[in-house]
Amino acid sequence: MKKQYLPLTRGLCTLFSKTKQTLSISGASLLLLFCTSANAVPISDMHVFGDSLSDTGAFTALAPDFCPDPPYADCRFSNGPVWVEHLATDLGVSATTAYAGGTNWAIGGQRTDNLFADSNFGGQLFNYLGSAGGMADADALYVIWAGGNDFLQNDPDGTYTPGDAAQNIVDSVATLALAGAMNFLVPNLPIAAPWAIEFNMALAGGLDGISSGLNITQLDVFSTFVDITLNPGDYNLTNVTEPCLDVVNATLCTNPDEYLLWDQVHPTAVGHQLIASAALAALAVSEPSVIALFGMAFLLLIRVRRKTLA
Repeated sequence: MKKQYLPLTRGLCTLFSKTKQTLSISGASLLLLFCTSANAVPISDMHVFGDSLSDTGAFTALAPDFCPDPPYADCRFSNGPVWVEHLATDLGVSATTAYAGGTNWAIGGQRTDNLFADSNFGGQLFNYLGSAGGMADADALYVIWAGGNDFLQNDPDGTYTPGDAAQNIVDSVATLALAGAMNFLVPNLPIAAPWAIEFNMALAGGLDGISSGLNITQLDVFSTFVDITLNPGDYNLTNVTEPCLDVVNATLCTNPDEYLLWDQVHPTAVGHQLIASAALAALAVSEPSVIALFGMAFLLLIRVRRKTLA
């Protein structure tokens, strides 16, 4: 499996390569150990549950007529690969749709309550656990990203509540954990609306409440999108507020790689790449590891400085 590194780790590895002649054997060996193994993400497979943000072509197998028309790409709800495909490549696993023999159970348009429903167009956890004989792989990574459609499909009576949607995801994690799953990646919603903020808060609190004994990585996509919106130039983007594809007026931008949004509710392929990068960074190193690396870097820099002055 490929080993992944945060920018901090890459920087320390570069420091090691440039100064290894002046470092003591013990210090160099320790840093080298961190560079080669501390940030590896050891997973056997990746199982994905959710909606169009993670769908890698479910309708190609389930109902081809439901695939979005071009310029949407390859039955994805974007103009290219979605974030879990990039993440899967980085982790050395697959994100192929489960309905064509893979491990990605996400289906475009699904709500959080569809995660449990007993049907082909729902019941993502039901279908996965059924295919696995009721036992979840403890060494696999389980990705659950949903919630937006709970609001978008809300009926006129206003029965939708962000807390209910968040609880559905928390229950999904708990259900998989009871079946043996240990490792989870759960993004929040990157939507600046009161209902989404309430959802994100309820989701974080609910996951914190069941996190004991589990490895739950909460991916803060909301903050990632805030940073992208405030600093688009840092991400080589020129438009972070308007969609490249205007479905209503049937117009398409000429430079989609400079846009964050593909349509009103889905990121561009570049936007998905940015989400995948944030996910990889979140998975690759924990806070204690960062602290250890900072401490080690500080000590090594002092030793290098002393030898240089000598």
